[in-house]
This record gives sequence, structure tokens and C-alpha cells, in this order.
Amino acid sequence: MLKEKNSWITISLINLSIVALLGVLLRSKILFSLPWIDFKFMLHSHSHFAFAGWITLCLFTLLTFEMLPRKNSCKPRYKYLLTALLVTSVGMLLSFPFQGYGLFSIMFSTLFIFVTYAFSCFFIKDLVKSKAEKPVKLLCIVGLIALCVSSVGPFTLAYMMASHSVNVLLYRDAIYTYLHLQYNGFFSLSVFALLINQFGNKFDDYTKLRIKRFAVVLSLSVLPTLFLSYLWHFPNMAIRGIAFFGCVLLVVTLFYFGAAITSAKLVFSKMNPLAKTVGGLSLFAFALKSVLQIGTVFPAIGNEIFSNRAVIVGYLHLVMLGFITLYLLAHLIHTKYFEIDTGTAKTGIIVFTVAVITNEAVLMTQGLSGMMMKNSSIYPWLLWAAAIGLFTGALLISISTANNRRTKMTGKPEFSTVNAINF
Repeated sequence: MLKEKNSWITISLINLSIVALLGVLLRSKILFSLPWIDFKFMLHSHSHFAFAGWITLCLFTLLTFEMLPRKNSCKPRYKYLLTALLVTSVGMLLSFPFQGYGLFSIMFSTLFIFVTYAFSCFFIKDLVKSKAEKPVKLLCIVGLIALCVSSVGPFTLAYMMASHSVNVLLYRDAIYTYLHLQYNGFFSLSVFALLINQFGNKFDDYTKLRIKRFAVVLSLSVLPTLFLSYLWHFPNMAIRGIAFFGCVLLVVTLFYFGAAITSAKLVFSKMNPLAKTVGGLSLFAFALKSVLQIGTVFPAIGNEIFSNRAVIVGYLHLVMLGFITLYLLAHLIHTKYFEIDTGTAKTGIIVFTVAVITNEAVLMTQGLSGMMMKNSSIYPWLLWAAAIGLFTGALLISISTANNRRTKMTGKPEFSTVNAINF
């Protein structure tokens, strides 16, 4: 089963490099005349494949092979579901750049959603019967429910397009609902389920208690914080009240998060230094994104954020790259998926991490500059350089993983570290 798990992880990491390549093309389109690229269509391909082909495929793989007992994870249905997930993801990757929301892209998107429904049903059923700890079960179940419910966003968009009755407010609400339930629901809860499952047996009783409370409050916060996404146009006290309650839960979440991390310092200190650094940055990104969420409940801040595209894009990348992707890389380092000592993987992860930090710093600076009416033409070039860094790091990681797999299968590496870097 380890071989099968590693195969799916390798595919996921290759998909990450494809996502990064699409990011370079999008940043290049802003700076150069590339008539063969439709920016909007390519953006759809980039975002859908990032969600489906990288994050969801990787999370589903780790959840299946790390959460479930062998008798369940080896069931053929999980292999079929992961294969269906990959096929539908590639379908979206290949169809969106040429037709945007067209027949084939909508077909693959819809099939992808149905695959996530099936996976969630089977996985929850098997997880409930497993010996996983209660916080792990709670986070996984709530996360997968959020994943399934998030499909109301795409289905709402599909209805509006099919009926030719696009409502601007409903359109943005549908997108924000989808993004929130994915980012702050499925992605975030799954990451912490993996973390607790990995280290839970090493924590002392005090830390376990803080972890349990953290998991409960974080799960409870998913629904009320959704209403933060509606504050941009609803002058409604009821909605603001629910959003404020969600922020209170986030504050409590951060309290238990800090308490748990502090009490678990000894456990984390024994990790691989690179995994500890990358994982630490990931957890910092989680805390930062939570603080930013809380800030949006205040009208003066929320109105500025919702009207500033650079800040919104920065927030989305903070969660997708800074929190989720860096955690997954740290997790794979810790579980010894990467051959860190060989050099190429380590170099790729470092380059990728530096590029993530650079990308976030530039996006947030650009957003703040926009608020103060002091924009600059240098930002698109800096973001282009960061995108190249992300692609370079992801490519080195992919080459390293492919090389390691060939080495294990044949005993002879096809790429040396030097050749991989030169490539």
C-alpha cells in the first residue's frame, strides 16, 4: 500500500508543477502580448486544477492511506475514486483553456463534484469504524461535509449561466461560498486532521485536551464565518451578528491553537529541521489568515479588503500556498516521502518556500499601496519573478520524486542532482 500511496503523491506533485506553470503563463500574459492565451479561460484552468489535481488529490490520498486501516484503504473503490478524480481534474485542465465554461469543462467539473460526493460517503463510513482519535474524526467529517456543501456554489453559477440570468450579487456570493467552504472548511480541517493523526500519540494529556478543544471550536467556526463573505453587500444586522459570532469562535480557536503549539514544542523540536521550518511557516500562515478573517468584520477594514483585488488574491494564495501547500510539503518531508539528503528535493522545497513568501509579500504590499493610491508598475514584474520561482521549485520537486521512484524501481537513477538542476 505504501507503493500505491507514493504513486498518487508523485502524481499530485507533478500536478503542482503544472499548476505553477499555468501561474507563470498568467503572470506573463499581464506583461507580454500573448494572443494565444485567453487570460480568463487560463485562470479557470489554473484555479480548478490547483483545487482538484493538486490539493484535493493529495489530501484524498493522505486521508485514505494514513487515516484508514489497511483493510479499508486497500479496497479497490478508493483506487477507482482517486483515478476518477485524476481523470476529471485533467479533463478540466485541458478543456478550460480553450472554451472557458463550456460543454466539456462543465461536464468534467460536474463529474469531479460527484466523485467527491462518493469519496466522502465511503470515507466517512470507513473512518467512523476506525480507531482514529475523536478530534481527527471530527475534523475529517466536518471537512468533507463542507467539501460537499461547497458544490452549491458551482451549481448556482451553472444555473445562472444556463438560464442566462446572471445576478452580480448572487454570482459573487456563490463564488465566495465555494471558496470559504473549500479553504476554511475542507482544506483547513483536513490539514489539521493529518497533523493530529501524525503527532497525536506523542502529545501529553494537557496538549491532547487543548487539541480536542481546538478541533471542536475550529469545526464550529466554519459555518458562522461563512457570513463574513456576505458582508461586502448586505447591510443586515443579523448577518453581521452571525459573522461576529464566527469571529469570536476564531479568537477562541487561535487561543487553543497557540496553547497546543506551545505545549507541543518538545514534540516538534525533534522533527527534521526543514520540515519544522516549512511546517512552522504553514502554521503561521494559518494564524495570519485567521486574523485577516477576523478583521473583515469591521466595516472600515472589510470594505477596503473586498474592493481590493490584490488583497483578495493575496489572501487566497496565503491559504492555498502559504498554509495548505507548505503544510503538505512539510508533512511529506516528515513522513520521509522525500529523499531530502539527495539535494534536489531540498533545493526545490527551499526555492518554492522562498517564492511563496515573496509572492505573498508583493501581493500584500501591492494591496496596501492600492488602498493608499500609490500603485507601481514594478509589482507585476515582481509577481512574475515569484511565479517563476514557484514553478522552478515545483519542477525540481517533481523531478526529484520521479527520479527517486525510478531509482527504487530499477536501482539506477535516470537523473543526477546536477542534471535535474540544470534542466
